[in-house]
This record gives sequence, structure tokens and C-alpha cells, in this order.
Amino acid sequence: MKTNNITEKNKAIILKLYKDVLVDWNMPMVDELVAENFISHDWPKGTPAGPQSFKAFYSKIKVTLPDASYHTEDIIAENDKVAVRWRLQGTQEGDFEGIAATGKPITLNGIAIYRIADDKVQERWVFTDLQLLLQQVDSAEL
Repeated sequence: MKTNNITEKNKAIILKLYKDVLVDWNMPMVDELVAENFISHDWPKGTPAGPQSFKAFYSKIKVTLPDASYHTEDIIAENDKVAVRWRLQGTQEGDFEGIAATGKPITLNGIAIYRIADDKVQERWVFTDLQLLLQQVDSAEL
């Protein structure tokens, strides 16, 4: 039963991360939820570890998509890992990877796997449908 309690606690941490940080955009919560040595394996090589990089990454998303909102579609947890199938929706009001703002709504679907230890997010692996995202922003009339 101990594993189940840990699993449920880890799931609650990730649900709090999505609600407080990625829906409500309460960036100070990152310090409570993300470990000092946090690594996201989808970020460019050389990105510093820790909550500051997490905040910087999501601040860029918020500039690009001021109305950005993440929605958890599924959440599955076992031991120290939590997997989330999520959807990001917003309107592209800022530049994205060299593509000028289009004013168009976008949707990005993805799956993230988190590793939790000491009640904080330690690592993350993310898989997204970037091709669909690029089709949405490229299809704008420029």
C-alpha cells in the first residue's frame, strides 16, 4: 500500500503543477514544485537546470500565446513517474521560432513523463505534435 500512497502523492504534485502553473500561470509556485536540479530532456542542450529555466521557458510561451491554457486529458502514475497527455490552446500573438505572430488560434497536443523525488519534479520528457503546430502557424495569411 505504501507505493499506492506515493503514486497518489506524485500524481497530486503534477496536477498541482498543471493547475497552479500552467492554467493559472502562478509562476511563484514553480519554486515549490520544481527541484533545484530539474532537467527537461526536450530543452536545448546546455539549458541550465532548475526552476528558473522552467519559469523562463513557460514565460516565453505566455508571451507567444497570452491566452495559453493547458488541459490535462489523461494522467497515469506509477511509483516515481507520472505521465500526462495534455493539450495546449492559445492564440499566437507573439513570434514563435522565427514565425511572426499570426493572431490565429493554435492547439498543441503532447505527452509528458515526469519523475518525482522528495516531493518535487526532478525530470521531464516531453513528446509533442510539432508538425501540426507548425502547420497551424504557417497556414496564416501573411
